[in-house]
Amino acid sequence: MEKWLSLWSAGQKKTVEDMTAIREAGFDGVEIWAEHLTAENDMELAKAAGLKIGLHLPFHDLNLATPFEEVESLIFKINEQWLKKLQEYGGGHAVIHGGMAWASEGHLEAKEVVIDRLSRMQKMAEELSCTLLFENQIPDKLNYTHIYPSSVDEWLEMLDESGTAACLDTGHLAVLGASLEETISRLGNRLASVHFSDNDAEGDLHQLPGDGVTGTSTAKLVDLLQEHDYNGPIVFEINPYLYSLQDIIEHPSAK
Repeated sequence: MEKWLSLWSAGQKKTVEDMTAIREAGFDGVEIWAEHLTAENDMELAKAAGLKIGLHLPFHDLNLATPFEEVESLIFKINEQWLKKLQEYGGGHAVIHGGMAWASEGHLEAKEVVIDRLSRMQKMAEELSCTLLFENQIPDKLNYTHIYPSSVDEWLEMLDESGTAACLDTGHLAVLGASLEETISRLGNRLASVHFSDNDAEGDLHQLPGDGVTGTSTAKLVDLLQEHDYNGPIVFEINPYLYSLQDIIEHPSAK
């Protein structure tokens, strides 16, 4: 099992010294956010520091459930560019969000569209020697829209139908109210990465482990994962607007 850091946690501006500090704190790799203005330079810094590289594909303006073919073409064009860049830097995985249906009434039809696009994106990633990871999300409690996936059952269905691997976000799962232990067990060998943070079980606060109410310590998470023979990365995805990089990498939970 490896300890990684999401570079979202380091803020928009990263330095050589930051990458060195991350490596010296015992982190094996970093997950770079494609939406950061410095993302490509971050890949260069991470490679120079001897850190393994993963990628979080852009999602804020790229809704995988969009009804527009023009937006679909843009999504594939941009994600292909990033997957090629990831391959160039020797990266191994890329995380993707499923987007949201415009209205909850059309969520079943839109789900089939998302599964089709995930399947095609997965094949693209595979051809570029990358693993595409589909991440669990938090449902729209007002039910105005439908976010993919909005339940563990829906997530498992979409993982299997699209052929993607799973990125389990523990914070999203806590807000959903689903059992971490049961979810890890149900995922089985689909699980390829874990995003780790704490929260108040109401919102996705990305707190350091122990600062929220979930009760999931690093040791507890590691034990649960080991029980199911997981040996992939645990990616600390911590809020840079609440904590400094030094706060994060020196916190007892990251030791």
